[in-house]
Amino acid sequence: MFVFNTVVIATHRRSGTQWAIDALRNNSPNISDTYMALEQMQAGHDAAVPLANFRRQLLNLDGKVLINVQDLPTAESWSGLDERLFARTILKNSPTIYVHRDGRDVMVSLYYYMQSFSETVRNQPFARFLRAESTLGGVDNGYSRPGFWAHHVNSWLEKDNLLAVSYHDIETNYDATVRRMADFLNVTLNQKLQPVGALGRQDSERKIDAMLGRLGVRLRREQRPRIGKSGDWRSLFDKRDREFFMKEAGAALRRLGYEK
Repeated sequence: MFVFNTVVIATHRRSGTQWAIDALRNNSPNISDTYMALEQMQAGHDAAVPLANFRRQLLNLDGKVLINVQDLPTAESWSGLDERLFARTILKNSPTIYVHRDGRDVMVSLYYYMQSFSETVRNQPFARFLRAESTLGGVDNGYSRPGFWAHHVNSWLEKDNLLAVSYHDIETNYDATVRRMADFLNVTLNQKLQPVGALGRQDSERKIDAMLGRLGVRLRREQRPRIGKSGDWRSLFDKRDREFFMKEAGAALRRLGYEK
């Protein structure tokens, strides 16, 4: 079976996908400037690409192609059988960089981001949002939001041929982190590394905005998600929130090396 020259960049939502992608494609001549989202093969995706077109585009790209994915490594939430099998082939055979972030910061970032388009979340206190059932990775998955974050982390860290990279390291130790990713992928880097600016909104989020716009939902400027920093969770979590998060996801948090 033909295997594409692909590199998977996997993250939970709001965990630094774009930073990792830009750090590699802007600094290595071996990485294609064009990157793709694996979820685009899903029929319900706002920017859906049919499987045949997705494969054709991969064949026409030079260099290692970065494929970002926010699903689980099993692609178990995918509805189309052919698309699911192809996604699993890519996920199984590609070297993977898993970009993780302190799950508490992820919850805060996700809360503010979802407020930009969800009236329900805008009217919801953070404590209730934190304890709500996650709809990521499929509706009715049975996890709280922190619980699904932990499931996502643990599922990806079991994968072979994987390098785990933290959002915090990209944020604070950029050059060394880029070199670590390049060594893992066995690619060369430009002599002078190009820095990546403040983490901006991801292409996938722009596509979501476009979809919402077509449905008549307009985002106010003040609704645009703010750029967070490591440790932001301390300004929003109270004692009970911290206890709930640790009950649901404390083991995964410690596995990644984040302080309690």
